[in-house]
Amino acid sequence: MNRLTLAAVLAACTGTATAGDLFTDVICGALPDVQNHGTRVVAGETIRAYSVGTTACNIGNMPAEWIDGTPNHPVIAVTIWKYDNETERLTQLGVTQVKHSFASLQGNVCQPCQPGGDFSHLGPGCSDPYGAGLNGNQADLGPRTEVNGFTADFVYPYTGINQGGNNIFKRIQVKQSDIADSTATYYVEGVYVHKQDSQFGTNFNNATYRQLNINQSSFNANTTGTTFREVPAIYAWQAQDPGVVITEQDYPGEGRIIVASKATDLGDGNWRYDYGVYNQNSDLSVASFNVPVTSATSNFGFNDVTYHSTVDENVNPTDWAPVEGVSGVTWNSEKASENLMGNAVRWGTMYNYWFTTNAAPTNGTVSTEAFKSNDTLSFAAIVPTADSVCEADMNGDDILDFFDISAFLTAYGNEDSAADFNDDGLFDFFDVSGFLTAFSAGCP
Repeated sequence: MNRLTLAAVLAACTGTATAGDLFTDVICGALPDVQNHGTRVVAGETIRAYSVGTTACNIGNMPAEWIDGTPNHPVIAVTIWKYDNETERLTQLGVTQVKHSFASLQGNVCQPCQPGGDFSHLGPGCSDPYGAGLNGNQADLGPRTEVNGFTADFVYPYTGINQGGNNIFKRIQVKQSDIADSTATYYVEGVYVHKQDSQFGTNFNNATYRQLNINQSSFNANTTGTTFREVPAIYAWQAQDPGVVITEQDYPGEGRIIVASKATDLGDGNWRYDYGVYNQNSDLSVASFNVPVTSATSNFGFNDVTYHSTVDENVNPTDWAPVEGVSGVTWNSEKASENLMGNAVRWGTMYNYWFTTNAAPTNGTVSTEAFKSNDTLSFAAIVPTADSVCEADMNGDDILDFFDISAFLTAYGNEDSAADFNDDGLFDFFDVSGFLTAFSAGCP
Protein backbone atom coordinates (compact mmCIF):
# COMPACT_ATOMS: atom_id res chain seq x y z
CA MET A 1 0.00 0.00 0.00
CA ASN A 2 1.54 3.34 -0.97
CA ARG A 3 1.83 6.28 1.41
CA LEU A 4 -1.07 8.30 -0.02
CA THR A 5 -3.44 5.34 -0.10
CA LEU A 6 -2.54 4.52 3.48
CA ALA A 7 -3.10 8.13 4.50
CA ALA A 8 -6.51 8.10 2.85
CA VAL A 9 -7.48 4.89 4.65
CA LEU A 10 -6.36 6.25 8.00
CA ALA A 11 -8.18 9.50 7.37
CA ALA A 12 -11.31 7.57 6.48
CA CYS A 13 -11.16 5.82 9.85
CA THR A 14 -11.02 9.16 11.63
CA GLY A 15 -13.77 10.72 9.54
CA THR A 16 -11.63 13.45 8.00
CA ALA A 17 -11.44 12.15 4.43
CA THR A 18 -12.04 9.06 2.36
CA ALA A 19 -10.34 7.63 -0.67
CA GLY A 20 -11.16 9.87 -3.61
CA ASP A 21 -11.65 12.97 -1.46
CA LEU A 22 -9.56 16.09 -1.95
CA PHE A 23 -6.51 16.48 0.27
CA THR A 24 -3.29 18.44 0.62
CA ASP A 25 0.12 16.86 1.13
CA VAL A 26 2.94 19.36 1.58
CA ILE A 27 6.46 17.90 1.57
CA CYS A 28 9.97 19.28 1.39
CA GLY A 29 10.83 18.63 -2.24
CA ALA A 30 14.30 20.19 -2.45
CA LEU A 31 17.13 21.64 -0.35
CA PRO A 32 18.90 23.67 -3.04
CA ASP A 33 21.28 26.18 -1.44
CA VAL A 34 23.03 27.31 1.75
CA GLN A 35 24.06 30.71 3.09
CA ASN A 36 26.87 31.24 5.62
CA HIS A 37 26.01 34.12 7.96
CA GLY A 38 29.33 34.19 9.82
CA THR A 39 30.20 33.73 13.48
CA ARG A 40 29.68 35.13 16.92
CA VAL A 41 31.30 34.10 20.20
CA VAL A 42 28.76 32.92 22.78
CA ALA A 43 29.92 31.88 26.27
CA GLY A 44 33.44 31.40 24.93
CA GLU A 45 32.31 29.20 22.03
CA THR A 46 32.48 30.24 18.37
CA ILE A 47 28.99 29.81 16.94
CA ARG A 48 28.46 29.82 13.17
CA ALA A 49 25.07 30.51 11.60
CA TYR A 50 23.59 29.16 8.39
CA SER A 51 20.33 29.21 6.51
CA VAL A 52 19.26 26.64 3.95
CA GLY A 53 16.87 26.98 1.03
CA THR A 54 13.83 24.71 0.85
CA THR A 55 11.29 24.01 -1.86
CA ALA A 56 7.80 22.93 -0.87
CA CYS A 57 5.81 20.53 -3.05
CA ASN A 58 2.09 19.94 -2.70
CA ILE A 59 1.72 16.33 -3.85
CA GLY A 60 -1.94 16.34 -2.86
CA ASN A 61 -4.85 17.03 -5.21
CA MET A 62 -6.18 20.32 -3.83
CA PRO A 63 -4.63 23.74 -3.16
CA ALA A 64 -2.82 24.16 0.17
CA GLU A 65 -3.29 27.39 2.12
CA TRP A 66 -0.28 29.74 2.09
CA ILE A 67 -1.91 32.84 3.57
CA ASP A 68 0.40 35.56 4.84
CA GLY A 69 -0.56 37.55 7.94
CA THR A 70 -2.68 34.68 9.33
CA PRO A 71 -2.01 31.36 11.11
CA ASN A 72 -3.05 29.55 7.91
CA HIS A 73 0.33 28.91 6.37
CA PRO A 74 3.02 26.24 6.83
CA VAL A 75 6.17 26.64 8.88
CA ILE A 76 9.57 25.26 7.94
CA ALA A 77 12.27 23.88 10.25
CA VAL A 78 15.80 23.17 9.04
CA THR A 79 18.58 21.43 10.96
CA ILE A 80 22.22 20.41 10.39
CA TRP A 81 23.47 16.89 11.19
CA LYS A 82 26.87 15.18 11.41
CA TYR A 83 27.97 11.58 10.88
CA ASP A 84 31.25 11.13 12.77
CA ASN A 85 33.32 8.49 11.00
CA GLU A 86 35.37 7.80 14.12
CA THR A 87 32.49 7.11 16.50
CA GLU A 88 30.18 6.01 13.64
CA ARG A 89 27.46 8.09 15.29
CA LEU A 90 24.93 10.46 13.72
CA THR A 91 24.07 13.54 15.77
CA GLN A 92 22.03 16.66 15.23
CA LEU A 93 24.24 19.73 15.57
CA GLY A 94 22.01 22.76 15.37
CA VAL A 95 18.51 24.08 14.84
CA THR A 96 16.91 27.20 13.43
CA GLN A 97 13.80 28.95 14.56
CA VAL A 98 11.01 28.06 12.13
CA LYS A 99 10.37 29.98 8.93
CA HIS A 100 6.80 31.26 8.52
CA SER A 101 5.87 31.10 4.84
CA PHE A 102 4.17 34.12 3.28
CA ALA A 103 3.38 33.51 -0.41
CA SER A 104 3.55 30.68 -2.92
CA LEU A 105 4.74 30.40 -6.48
CA GLN A 106 3.62 27.59 -8.78
CA GLY A 107 6.60 25.56 -10.00
CA ASN A 108 7.15 22.01 -11.26
CA VAL A 109 9.97 20.65 -9.07
CA CYS A 110 8.16 17.48 -7.92
CA GLN A 111 5.22 17.04 -10.30
CA PRO A 112 3.52 18.89 -13.14
CA CYS A 113 1.80 21.89 -11.57
CA GLN A 114 -2.00 21.83 -11.86
CA PRO A 115 -4.38 24.84 -11.93
CA GLY A 116 -5.82 26.22 -8.71
CA GLY A 117 -2.88 27.93 -7.06
CA ASP A 118 -2.17 31.59 -6.37
CA PHE A 119 0.01 33.63 -3.99
CA SER A 120 -2.12 32.41 -1.08
CA HIS A 121 -2.48 28.77 -2.18
CA LEU A 122 0.03 26.20 -3.42
CA GLY A 123 -1.72 24.38 -6.23
CA PRO A 124 -1.91 20.58 -6.55
CA GLY A 125 1.33 19.18 -7.92
CA CYS A 126 2.97 22.60 -7.61
CA SER A 127 6.21 23.65 -5.92
CA ASP A 128 7.20 26.82 -4.08
CA PRO A 129 10.87 27.79 -3.60
CA TYR A 130 12.38 29.73 -0.70
CA GLY A 131 16.08 30.35 -1.21
CA ALA A 132 18.54 30.34 1.68
CA GLY A 133 18.36 34.13 1.82
CA LEU A 134 14.59 34.11 2.35
CA ASN A 135 14.76 31.25 4.85
CA GLY A 136 17.38 33.20 6.77
CA ASN A 137 15.28 36.39 6.89
CA GLN A 138 15.06 36.97 10.63
CA ALA A 139 11.77 38.87 10.47
CA ASP A 140 9.98 35.71 9.28
CA LEU A 141 11.55 33.34 11.82
CA GLY A 142 9.64 32.36 14.96
CA PRO A 143 9.98 30.01 17.95
CA ARG A 144 9.74 26.26 17.46
CA THR A 145 8.30 25.94 20.98
CA GLU A 146 5.19 27.89 19.90
CA VAL A 147 4.37 25.36 17.15
CA ASN A 148 2.45 22.12 17.62
CA GLY A 149 4.39 19.76 15.35
CA PHE A 150 1.39 17.46 14.82
CA THR A 151 -1.59 19.78 14.33
CA ALA A 152 0.56 22.66 13.01
CA ASP A 153 -1.29 25.09 15.29
CA PHE A 154 0.92 27.93 16.42
CA VAL A 155 0.84 31.21 18.25
CA TYR A 156 0.08 34.09 15.89
CA PRO A 157 1.44 36.69 15.79
CA TYR A 158 4.42 34.61 16.90
CA THR A 159 6.97 35.93 19.35
CA GLY A 160 9.64 37.96 17.57
CA ILE A 161 7.62 38.57 14.40
CA ASN A 162 9.39 41.18 12.25
CA GLN A 163 12.27 41.21 14.74
CA GLY A 164 15.88 41.16 13.58
CA GLY A 165 19.11 40.84 15.50
CA ASN A 166 22.79 40.01 15.17
CA ASN A 167 24.09 37.76 12.40
CA ILE A 168 23.31 34.46 14.17
CA PHE A 169 19.96 35.46 15.71
CA LYS A 170 17.18 32.91 14.97
CA ARG A 171 19.24 31.14 12.27
CA ILE A 172 20.71 27.61 12.33
CA GLN A 173 23.42 27.77 14.97
CA VAL A 174 26.25 25.22 15.20
CA LYS A 175 29.50 25.18 17.13
CA GLN A 176 32.32 25.78 14.69
CA SER A 177 34.35 23.14 16.54
CA ASP A 178 31.67 20.57 15.63
CA ILE A 179 31.98 21.21 11.90
CA ALA A 180 35.77 21.62 11.76
CA ASP A 181 36.15 17.97 10.78
CA SER A 182 37.05 17.08 7.22
CA THR A 183 36.51 13.36 7.86
CA ALA A 184 32.85 13.72 8.83
CA THR A 185 29.79 13.63 6.59
CA TYR A 186 27.19 16.36 7.08
CA TYR A 187 23.50 16.59 6.23
CA VAL A 188 20.64 19.05 6.27
CA GLU A 189 17.01 18.20 6.96
CA GLY A 190 13.97 20.26 6.04
CA VAL A 191 10.56 19.73 7.68
CA TYR A 192 7.28 21.36 6.59
CA VAL A 193 4.39 21.51 9.07
CA HIS A 194 0.95 22.35 7.64
CA LYS A 195 -2.49 22.43 9.33
CA GLN A 196 -4.37 20.92 6.40
CA ASP A 197 -1.96 17.99 6.18
CA SER A 198 -2.73 17.17 9.81
CA GLN A 199 -6.45 17.29 9.09
CA PHE A 200 -6.10 14.93 6.12
CA GLY A 201 -3.63 12.55 7.79
CA THR A 202 -0.87 13.32 5.30
CA ASN A 203 1.58 14.79 7.83
CA PHE A 204 3.89 11.79 8.27
CA ASN A 205 6.01 12.39 5.16
CA ASN A 206 7.04 15.97 5.88
CA ALA A 207 10.81 15.49 6.44
CA THR A 208 13.49 15.38 3.72
CA TYR A 209 17.29 15.27 3.93
CA ARG A 210 20.32 15.86 1.72
CA GLN A 211 24.10 15.76 2.13
CA LEU A 212 25.92 18.99 3.01
CA ASN A 213 29.48 19.88 2.03
CA ILE A 214 31.35 22.25 4.36
CA ASN A 215 34.55 23.96 3.19
CA GLN A 216 37.05 23.58 6.02
CA SER A 217 38.77 26.89 5.24
CA SER A 218 35.89 29.31 4.71
CA PHE A 219 33.14 27.20 6.31
CA ASN A 220 30.94 28.06 3.36
CA ALA A 221 28.61 25.18 2.56
CA ASN A 222 26.55 23.73 -0.26
CA THR A 223 24.12 20.85 -0.62
CA THR A 224 25.06 17.98 -2.91
CA GLY A 225 23.89 14.63 -4.20
CA THR A 226 20.51 12.96 -3.86
CA THR A 227 17.57 14.66 -2.16
CA PHE A 228 15.90 11.99 -0.04
CA ARG A 229 12.33 13.23 -0.20
CA GLU A 230 9.92 12.21 2.55
CA VAL A 231 12.79 10.57 4.51
CA PRO A 232 13.92 11.96 7.90
CA ALA A 233 17.66 12.53 8.36
CA ILE A 234 17.92 9.80 11.02
CA TYR A 235 17.87 7.36 8.08
CA ALA A 236 21.22 8.77 6.94
CA TRP A 237 22.69 6.84 9.87
CA GLN A 238 21.44 3.57 8.44
CA ALA A 239 22.64 4.59 4.97
CA GLN A 240 26.15 5.02 6.42
CA ASP A 241 25.95 1.87 8.54
CA PRO A 242 23.51 -0.90 7.50
CA GLY A 243 23.95 -2.41 10.97
CA VAL A 244 21.87 0.40 12.46
CA VAL A 245 18.35 -0.72 13.39
CA ILE A 246 15.61 1.89 12.96
CA THR A 247 12.07 1.51 14.30
CA GLU A 248 9.09 3.87 13.96
CA GLN A 249 6.18 4.12 16.41
CA ASP A 250 3.27 6.57 16.67
CA TYR A 251 1.49 7.82 19.75
CA PRO A 252 -2.18 6.85 19.28
CA GLY A 253 -3.86 9.63 17.32
CA GLU A 254 -0.72 11.74 17.46
CA GLY A 255 2.82 12.00 16.13
CA ARG A 256 5.74 9.75 15.19
CA ILE A 257 8.86 8.88 17.18
CA ILE A 258 11.77 7.06 15.49
CA VAL A 259 14.54 5.23 17.36
CA ALA A 260 17.90 4.16 15.92
CA SER A 261 20.17 1.66 17.68
CA LYS A 262 23.54 0.04 17.08
CA ALA A 263 26.28 -1.83 18.92
CA THR A 264 30.02 -1.40 18.30
CA ASP A 265 32.55 -4.06 19.30
CA LEU A 266 35.39 -2.14 20.99
CA GLY A 267 37.72 -5.12 20.70
CA ASP A 268 38.58 -5.34 24.41
CA GLY A 269 35.62 -7.42 25.56
CA ASN A 270 33.37 -4.37 25.72
CA TRP A 271 30.63 -3.01 23.48
CA ARG A 272 29.42 0.54 22.97
CA TYR A 273 25.66 0.94 22.51
CA ASP A 274 24.40 3.97 20.61
CA TYR A 275 20.82 5.21 20.38
CA GLY A 276 19.12 8.10 18.66
CA VAL A 277 15.57 9.21 19.52
CA TYR A 278 14.05 11.37 16.79
CA ASN A 279 10.71 13.17 17.11
CA GLN A 280 9.35 13.71 13.61
CA ASN A 281 6.09 15.52 14.34
CA SER A 282 4.82 14.78 17.86
CA ASP A 283 3.62 17.55 20.15
CA LEU A 284 3.63 15.08 23.05
CA SER A 285 7.40 14.86 22.54
CA VAL A 286 9.76 12.63 24.58
CA ALA A 287 10.94 13.07 28.18
CA SER A 288 12.37 9.63 29.03
CA PHE A 289 14.38 6.89 27.32
CA ASN A 290 15.10 3.42 28.76
CA VAL A 291 17.47 0.64 27.67
CA PRO A 292 17.24 -2.73 29.48
CA VAL A 293 20.69 -3.76 30.68
CA THR A 294 21.73 -5.96 33.60
CA SER A 295 25.53 -5.85 33.21
CA ALA A 296 27.75 -3.10 34.60
CA THR A 297 27.70 0.07 32.47
CA SER A 298 30.08 3.01 32.05
CA ASN A 299 31.21 5.77 29.68
CA PHE A 300 27.76 7.29 29.35
CA GLY A 301 27.14 9.92 26.70
CA PHE A 302 24.36 12.28 25.70
CA ASN A 303 23.81 14.79 22.91
CA ASP A 304 20.98 17.28 22.46
CA VAL A 305 20.43 20.54 20.58
CA THR A 306 20.81 24.07 21.88
CA TYR A 307 17.67 26.16 21.62
CA HIS A 308 18.22 29.86 21.10
CA SER A 309 16.66 33.24 20.31
CA THR A 310 13.49 34.85 21.74
CA VAL A 311 11.43 32.45 23.89
CA ASP A 312 13.14 29.30 22.59
CA GLU A 313 16.25 30.22 24.56
CA ASN A 314 14.23 29.55 27.73
CA VAL A 315 14.29 25.79 27.10
CA ASN A 316 16.15 24.18 29.99
CA PRO A 317 19.64 23.33 28.66
CA THR A 318 20.35 20.69 31.33
CA ASP A 319 21.63 17.41 29.89
CA TRP A 320 19.68 14.24 30.64
CA ALA A 321 21.56 12.22 33.25
CA PRO A 322 21.59 8.39 33.15
CA VAL A 323 20.05 6.51 36.08
CA GLU A 324 20.89 2.83 36.57
CA GLY A 325 18.25 0.58 38.10
CA VAL A 326 16.62 -2.82 37.90
CA SER A 327 14.84 -1.84 34.68
CA GLY A 328 18.12 -0.86 33.01
CA VAL A 329 19.53 2.56 32.21
CA THR A 330 17.05 5.43 31.99
CA TRP A 331 17.62 9.01 30.89
CA ASN A 332 14.99 11.61 31.86
CA SER A 333 14.21 15.26 31.37
CA GLU A 334 11.56 17.18 33.25
CA LYS A 335 7.94 16.47 32.37
CA ALA A 336 5.75 19.26 30.98
CA SER A 337 3.79 19.22 34.25
CA GLU A 338 7.02 20.28 35.96
CA ASN A 339 8.31 22.71 33.35
CA LEU A 340 6.74 23.46 29.96
CA MET A 341 10.19 24.59 28.82
CA GLY A 342 11.85 21.34 29.87
CA ASN A 343 14.55 19.83 27.65
CA ALA A 344 12.25 17.42 25.79
CA VAL A 345 12.88 15.85 22.39
CA ARG A 346 10.59 18.21 20.49
CA TRP A 347 9.41 17.81 16.89
CA GLY A 348 12.11 17.84 14.24
CA THR A 349 14.90 17.05 16.73
CA MET A 350 16.98 14.02 17.70
CA TYR A 351 18.78 13.31 20.99
CA ASN A 352 21.54 10.67 21.39
CA TYR A 353 22.36 8.32 24.25
CA TRP A 354 25.27 5.88 24.60
CA PHE A 355 27.15 3.72 27.08
CA THR A 356 29.66 0.87 27.31
CA THR A 357 29.16 -2.60 28.78
CA ASN A 358 30.68 -6.07 28.38
CA ALA A 359 27.41 -7.72 27.35
CA ALA A 360 27.19 -8.72 23.68
CA PRO A 361 24.30 -7.37 21.59
CA THR A 362 20.98 -9.05 21.00
CA ASN A 363 17.57 -8.08 19.69
CA GLY A 364 15.35 -6.53 22.31
CA THR A 365 13.14 -3.57 23.16
CA VAL A 366 13.79 -0.02 24.32
CA SER A 367 11.12 2.42 25.43
CA THR A 368 10.25 6.11 25.64
CA GLU A 369 7.80 8.15 27.69
CA ALA A 370 6.09 11.32 26.48
CA PHE A 371 6.81 14.82 27.74
CA LYS A 372 3.21 16.08 27.80
CA SER A 373 1.50 12.84 28.89
CA ASN A 374 2.29 9.47 30.44
CA ASP A 375 2.10 7.66 27.09
CA THR A 376 4.89 5.16 26.49
CA LEU A 377 6.18 3.59 23.28
CA SER A 378 8.28 0.46 22.76
CA PHE A 379 10.75 -0.01 19.92
CA ALA A 380 12.56 -3.04 18.52
CA ALA A 381 16.25 -2.29 19.01
CA ILE A 382 19.73 -3.67 19.60
CA VAL A 383 20.30 -4.09 23.35
CA PRO A 384 22.84 -5.82 25.62
CA THR A 385 22.25 -9.49 26.33
CA ALA A 386 20.72 -9.87 29.78
CA ASP A 387 22.66 -11.45 32.64
CA SER A 388 20.92 -13.44 35.31
CA VAL A 389 18.71 -10.80 36.88
CA CYS A 390 19.34 -9.73 40.46
CA GLU A 391 16.59 -7.21 41.01
CA ALA A 392 17.80 -6.05 44.42
CA ASP A 393 21.23 -5.07 43.05
CA MET A 394 20.10 -1.50 42.52
CA ASN A 395 23.54 -0.07 41.73
CA GLY A 396 24.62 -2.94 39.46
CA ASP A 397 27.86 -3.80 41.29
CA ASP A 398 26.92 -7.48 41.86
CA ILE A 399 27.02 -6.96 45.64
CA LEU A 400 23.99 -6.64 47.90
CA ASP A 401 24.67 -4.14 50.65
CA PHE A 402 23.62 -0.84 52.21
CA PHE A 403 24.21 1.03 48.95
CA ASP A 404 21.46 -0.98 47.24
CA ILE A 405 19.05 -0.19 50.09
CA SER A 406 19.96 3.50 49.78
CA ALA A 407 19.51 3.39 46.00
CA PHE A 408 16.09 1.74 46.39
CA LEU A 409 14.94 4.33 48.94
CA THR A 410 16.09 7.17 46.67
CA ALA A 411 14.31 5.66 43.66
CA TYR A 412 11.21 5.02 45.73
CA GLY A 413 11.16 8.60 47.03
CA ASN A 414 11.51 9.92 43.47
CA GLU A 415 8.85 7.51 42.16
CA ASP A 416 11.45 6.15 39.74
CA SER A 417 10.32 3.09 37.77
CA ALA A 418 13.39 1.25 39.15
CA ALA A 419 11.57 1.05 42.52
CA ASP A 420 8.30 -0.23 41.04
CA PHE A 421 9.05 -3.85 41.91
CA ASN A 422 5.64 -5.23 40.95
CA ASP A 423 5.37 -3.10 37.78
CA ASP A 424 1.89 -1.77 38.60
CA GLY A 425 2.77 1.90 38.15
CA LEU A 426 2.27 2.58 41.87
CA PHE A 427 4.76 3.14 44.65
CA ASP A 428 3.53 1.52 47.84
CA PHE A 429 4.05 -1.20 50.45
CA PHE A 430 4.09 -3.94 47.82
CA ASP A 431 7.18 -2.45 46.18
CA VAL A 432 8.99 -2.22 49.53
CA SER A 433 8.01 -5.81 50.28
CA GLY A 434 9.17 -6.94 46.84
CA PHE A 435 12.56 -5.27 47.28
CA LEU A 436 13.07 -6.77 50.76
CA THR A 437 12.16 -10.23 49.47
CA ALA A 438 14.62 -9.94 46.57
CA PHE A 439 17.32 -8.52 48.85
CA SER A 440 16.90 -11.41 51.31
CA ALA A 441 17.05 -13.97 48.51
CA GLY A 442 20.44 -12.66 47.36
CA CYS A 443 21.89 -12.70 43.87
CA PRO A 444 22.20 -15.86 41.73
